[in-house]
Amino acid sequence: MLESFKLFGVIDIRFADILDLFFVSVFFYYTFLLFRGTRAVQMFFGFAILILGWFVARWWGLHGVTWLFAKLSTVGVVVIVILFQPEIRGALARIGQTASQFNLKRIFFHEDRVEILINEIVDAVQELSRNNYGALIVLEKFVGLRNFEDTGQPIDAQVSSRLLRSIFFPNNPLHDGAVIISQNRIKAAGCILPMSALSTEIDSSLGMRHRAARALTAESDAVVIVVSEETAIISIAYRNTLRRRLSLKELEEELKRHFHEKHEK
Repeated sequence: MLESFKLFGVIDIRFADILDLFFVSVFFYYTFLLFRGTRAVQMFFGFAILILGWFVARWWGLHGVTWLFAKLSTVGVVVIVILFQPEIRGALARIGQTASQFNLKRIFFHEDRVEILINEIVDAVQELSRNNYGALIVLEKFVGLRNFEDTGQPIDAQVSSRLLRSIFFPNNPLHDGAVIISQNRIKAAGCILPMSALSTEIDSSLGMRHRAARALTAESDAVVIVVSEETAIISIAYRNTLRRRLSLKELEEELKRHFHEKHEK
């Protein structure tokens, strides 16, 4: 049996009580996260008002109202299940999805934000390449790119695969420009990058996105990812060099190298 101790020298507290309180708190916290932003929150407050009304009715001795609330409480569980059916179904689905992707590192430690960022970018590039959607993604390092950000549409949003894919969807007005990622956020989209002159035979064989990537990396330390609209080939440009036909694994390794280099300095 776990030992107990006196809180403030008055109340007997067992370690089991602390553990019990911890698990109950965690349960309510994650329940709140599951239902946050849904209509269930407003309905919960509605139920809270009804419960408050029941207490007031008992306090004032309103026997008829108390009887009515007592009768309603007998079917309360069924009513709650019916009313909250979509939210409960969605919550259970998210719990099952989390369990299927069980990861001790993610539960007990916050996953490195850089790793999350890289995963989102790689996932977006994979889908863009699979669908033959052209893309130009600029990752700022130490040299600021504010002058190029100002040529596009300000966004300042969290980096996500879905957002990147929607930006480069062919019918999107911003899909022809570049996306600039700075400080782990998408700062702007539809940005206009400098265009290099056709100095070599290799340059003349490159498309507009590849030439723009080389031109930008010639005058900054940015890392630029290019997805070809014609061939779906993935390329990466850095320091005026262009590596083509990268696999997703190679792209991920390159991004890790550059991002870790930035955050270590």
